Amino acid sequence: MDLADPDPGCIMLLGYRHLTVAGETGILDTGETPLAGPVELHGDAVTMHLERTAPTKDAIDITAALGQDGVARGTGEAGGIHPGGTNGYACTIPLSLVPAGAVADMPPFDTIDGTWCAAYDRTSCMTIADSMVADLDNPPHSKLDDPTPGGFGDPCYGSGMTPIDPNGGGGAALYFCPKGYAIQTGSGGVEGEIIAEHDNVAFDRLYLTQNPPYLGVYFREDDLAAALQQ
Repeated sequence: MDLADPDPGCIMLLGYRHLTVAGETGILDTGETPLAGPVELHGDAVTMHLERTAPTKDAIDITAALGQDGVARGTGEAGGIHPGGTNGYACTIPLSLVPAGAVADMPPFDTIDGTWCAAYDRTSCMTIADSMVADLDNPPHSKLDDPTPGGFGDPCYGSGMTPIDPNGGGGAALYFCPKGYAIQTGSGGVEGEIIAEHDNVAFDRLYLTQNPPYLGVYFREDDLAAALQQ
């Protein structure tokens, strides 16, 4: 589940989670007690109602249209009770349901090479050549080759970057997520949820950050326009 420019104060917990559909039942894994409920598909129209009663009462009604690319795009009407139990919330969230990639099909880190442009500034682009990939500090790592739980970036690839300043200091972190994969929220000791404005899991993404959990998201130059159509 990919949220379009989510409001962190409005059920951010439901964003970037895995939704499993078995038969006519959907289960949204929130990292604690899942939300579950009926899922219906009529032609290209997708509707579902997912809820839970503990540890807090939360529910989300999703109405979306299934596209030819396999991505369902629509909105979620979310609501519930805050953990304190004294007040509630309600909001409408633009969202996409993106088919998750299979672990066995995750492409190698080397496919990061190419030209990437920033979602926040389409004229801000950078090119990563094959030779540059080998020069990145720290070998690329992901949950695929490191079974240790946790670690900011799972299941996507992560790597350090050589500082531009030859005297060192100010090195940024780099994360590469192929389409269909999303950075695991709230992992690696990062406080709060991970925020990447204009993110779109239906495309390859490159994240740059010096201050997790806030990330600048880049798309491949050829994908940028389509990726920003949310």
